Amino acid sequence: MEENSAHWLAIREAARRLLVETDLNIIVPSSSIDKWHRLILNMGDAMPQRLTFPEIFEGPFSVRKEDALLFDFNIKEPRENTTLWLPFDSDELMQDLLQMCSELLLAGYPGCSGCGYRDEEQEWDEISHRRRVSNLAE
Repeated sequence: MEENSAHWLAIREAARRLLVETDLNIIVPSSSIDKWHRLILNMGDAMPQRLTFPEIFEGPFSVRKEDALLFDFNIKEPRENTTLWLPFDSDELMQDLLQMCSELLLAGYPGCSGCGYRDEEQEWDEISHRRRVSNLAE
């Protein structure tokens, strides 16, 4: 995955959301549950002030905040602009997300300077992201 590519930027945004959003349910295949539990433990080590963490469940890969999808992995663009569109291979996506979350945690995210915290970078533009991803498919 090339740094600053549309894929990389989307994975970075997804990782940011995984690390800071509350009330998340992450559903992953049984073969990946241990890796995701390890990420939750790493989040606890890196963010000792945090009191709640995402819950991990077994099933087809998805990430939900309450009843809404946080990410959409379908090829067809979702209607809601609040949903991050990630039309990439789900197996590869899971691995990329785990790696990006780990890299951000090692850099000190979410409180580090210059490693992706919102105050230091432009706010995510989902509409521009969707245009970039649509252009990749053409």
